[in-house]
Amino acid sequence: MSLSPDHAPSPLASPSRFDRLPSGRLGVLVVAVAFYALFSLVWTLAHELSDLRAVRLPLTFAWEADIPFQAWILPLYFSLDVAVIGLPVVFRNAREAAPPMGLFLLQVVIAAPFFVLLPIENAYANDMPTGVWGAYLFEPLGMKNVSQWNQTPSLHVTYSLGVATVIARRFGGPHRRWVTPAAFAWAIPVSMSTMLVHEHHVICVVGGLLLYLFTVPLLAMWSSRLGLDVTGRARG
Repeated sequence: MSLSPDHAPSPLASPSRFDRLPSGRLGVLVVAVAFYALFSLVWTLAHELSDLRAVRLPLTFAWEADIPFQAWILPLYFSLDVAVIGLPVVFRNAREAAPPMGLFLLQVVIAAPFFVLLPIENAYANDMPTGVWGAYLFEPLGMKNVSQWNQTPSLHVTYSLGVATVIARRFGGPHRRWVTPAAFAWAIPVSMSTMLVHEHHVICVVGGLLLYLFTVPLLAMWSSRLGLDVTGRARG
């Protein structure tokens, strides 16, 4: 007997899987910590494998080297990391948190092979050889920058659009029409900032956009299978 799409097996197919977790915000915390831990593992492993590549690929345009570094936009660029860390506070239980955080985890798993197989040669010329993460975080702490080589697809682009989508679904609608445009009015400049702070190139931005477009339909599908409504909230 063949399975229709509505009955196809899925790791998120059964709400009971998440009802076994602690209830309320504690369940959200469990999902969030699992995401952060697995993300860090996949991200770091991909970076270290990419770091082993002796030859980096010239997949950039010549004009990208002429883009001046824009320090003023750094707060906007870093705002994504604050948004991803803080996003779980909008969920009420593990079932609500699972589809968005699961989507973000799937996206980094998909991106990881590209980080390793498409090691891009940095086209930007500035005095930060390891980029803003090295200059502003890792090096002041005496640590190795594990964000130097994970470039394409840009998860900064994928995640900023993903966060905007989650917020638009949850808080938008007929009575709050301003939420969706406001969310994407933040996400789009964040995506653009990746080039202005010399962290990503055109190919990275395009790759991040494609990764978002190909995976974001899973958010609604997984939410439905977990008994959530169109806003991503548990029914009842």
